[in-house]
Amino acid sequence: MKLLMSNKTIFLLLNFILYVFYGVLVGVCLIPSALLVISAYYHAPELTIIKACVAAIALGIGIFLFFITGLIVFGITERLLTLGFKPGKYSKDSPVFVRWIVYSGVHTIALSLILPFVLGSGFSQIYYKLIGCKFGKDVFINSVGLHDAYLLELGDNVVIGGKSDITCHTFEGDSLTLGKVKIGNNVLIGANCYIMPGVTIGDNCDIGANSVIRKNKEIKGNSIIMPIPGLPAKQAAKLLNITKR
Repeated sequence: MKLLMSNKTIFLLLNFILYVFYGVLVGVCLIPSALLVISAYYHAPELTIIKACVAAIALGIGIFLFFITGLIVFGITERLLTLGFKPGKYSKDSPVFVRWIVYSGVHTIALSLILPFVLGSGFSQIYYKLIGCKFGKDVFINSVGLHDAYLLELGDNVVIGGKSDITCHTFEGDSLTLGKVKIGNNVLIGANCYIMPGVTIGDNCDIGANSVIRKNKEIKGNSIIMPIPGLPAKQAAKLLNITKR
């Protein structure tokens, strides 16, 4: 891997091949939508205005058809790319790291191009199930920030607030670290939270908005986690003194 990266020509060629692969995936997702628009246009009456209206309506439906097809295609592709991935540390030279780079590109496209438009729907849950995410009943996900979700386990009645980020990986130095994240039953994750790999959250917990749970931490059941708000220095010092008692 290092040898390939040191040769700029080979590195650029590999990047080009990778982008072609991503483009093919997007093209496959667009096939049903393209067929719908073309069929609607050619079967519409010859009157120009009617043809334009039919094509426009078909295009609108085709966009949402693309979202559904994309979730399935990208979900299956991501799952195939991550088969056999286990928690652990991987160097840049490892096959797992190379596959993870390809997976990350696929996931980034899905995250930017599709997921924001289906948040909170059953379609997004289909996507996460295809990836390999395990979750129970009555789970509501209002964030696109579930990364490496094949290592994520959610219990029953879990709510994940908007713009929260649950990541099952970190990249530190020259190594990729993968770690499971397990969230129990009846857990509320507030907006803009950041949860790192290796975290376990017990049942009946409330994780307040803007909280950060560092890697490998265990939050016991029935806990309430709150971030430290912006306070004047004297007030913050007083608060810290109270908590130390």
